[in-house]
Amino acid sequence: MKGIEESFKDFERIQKVWSEALNVYSEAEITKKGTDNYWSIGQIYLHLINSTIAFHGKQIELCVKTKNKDSSKKNFKGFMVYNILGKFPPVKIKVPASSDYTPNAPMSKSEVELGLEEVLRKMKIWKDLLSNDFGGKTPHPGFGFLNAQEWFALIPMHWQHHLRQKRDRDKE
Repeated sequence: MKGIEESFKDFERIQKVWSEALNVYSEAEITKKGTDNYWSIGQIYLHLINSTIAFHGKQIELCVKTKNKDSSKKNFKGFMVYNILGKFPPVKIKVPASSDYTPNAPMSKSEVELGLEEVLRKMKIWKDLLSNDFGGKTPHPGFGFLNAQEWFALIPMHWQHHLRQKRDRDKE
């Protein structure tokens, strides 16, 4: 598995791709509302921002606080992603269409810009937090139990995975 610094550098690279791409989109494209089954480009951006801050980052913080030295492990999918592939498999991951899961469309392009900056700021904080990681784990819905470093490494993998979805939107 990748180390903390390598995962952070991966994130900086992928965040730069998303940040630079944002400059290409108009305000109307970013604020366009998609559907529960087909997210707009702005919704994809908010999904990445919100899931990183409200889900992945919270798991990092919980793992560091827990100090439970949990012996629970990743499941087969988690093992494959972390130990064999080093990334999400190149397939569409279907989640149930739901207004609870579907992100809102951004109100403005600047909302997305500020969100991208906030994620980078948080990533720096979480990177420093990992020096205090004592082995706590929390469950991931698809990969089994992950420790703080694995949650941290998941963030750039997740952002990379959504580039495929972005490319699909860019073809429209």
